[in-house]
Amino acid sequence: MVAVTQADTSFRRPRSDTKRRAILDGAKAVFLKNGFGGASMDAVAAKAGVSKMTVYRHFESKETLFAGVITELCERIVDDDLEAMPGRSPREVLRAFAKKMVAIVFSPETIELHRIVIAESRRFRKLGRLFYQTGPDRCISALAAYLEKNLDDPRFKARDPRRSAEEFLEVLRGYAHLRVLLGVEPMPSAREMEARIEGAVQHVLAYPE
Repeated sequence: MVAVTQADTSFRRPRSDTKRRAILDGAKAVFLKNGFGGASMDAVAAKAGVSKMTVYRHFESKETLFAGVITELCERIVDDDLEAMPGRSPREVLRAFAKKMVAIVFSPETIELHRIVIAESRRFRKLGRLFYQTGPDRCISALAAYLEKNLDDPRFKARDPRRSAEEFLEVLRGYAHLRVLLGVEPMPSAREMEARIEGAVQHVLAYPE
C-alpha cells in the first residue's frame, strides 16, 4: 500500500475548486447570519479566508454568489444523471432522488435560506427568481427530463413530465414544509418522511415493482 504524502497531489482538488468551495461555504455562513441585504463581499472573503478580489474572480456579484450557494445545494440532489443508474429500477431511481430531495429541502440551512429569500425578495427583486431558477426549477427540470425519456415505459403513469415532476416534489414537501418554514412545527419524523417519499414515487409509477 502506497502512502499519500503531502507532496502527492494526485488526489487533491485543483486549487481553484478548493477556493470556490471555501467561498461558497463562507458565503452560506454569512447569508445565514446576516441575511442577503446585510451580507457583504468583504465579510464573505474574510469568512472564506481569501481576498475580495478572489471572491469576485469566481462570482461577479452578491446575487450570483447567492445563486451559487443555492445551486450547490441543488447539485447534491441532481449530482447524478437519473438515467445513469444501470441496473436500477425506476422505483429505486425515484426513491434515491426523493431521499436526497427531502434531506436538502428540510435541512435547517435550506429552511433558513428560504426564509431569507421570502423576507428580502421585495427589496431585492431578483432574489426570488434566482432562488427559484437555481434551486426548485433545476430539480424539477432534472426529474421532468427523466420522465420524458420514459414516456413509453408502461411502468410510468406520468404523461405530462413537467407537471408530474412538479407534483412529485410537492408531495414530498406538502404542508409540512410550510409549517417548518413558519416555525409552527418541528421537522417531520423519519416515518413521515418515508411516507412522503413513498407517496411521491407512487404518484408517477403505474404499479408497484
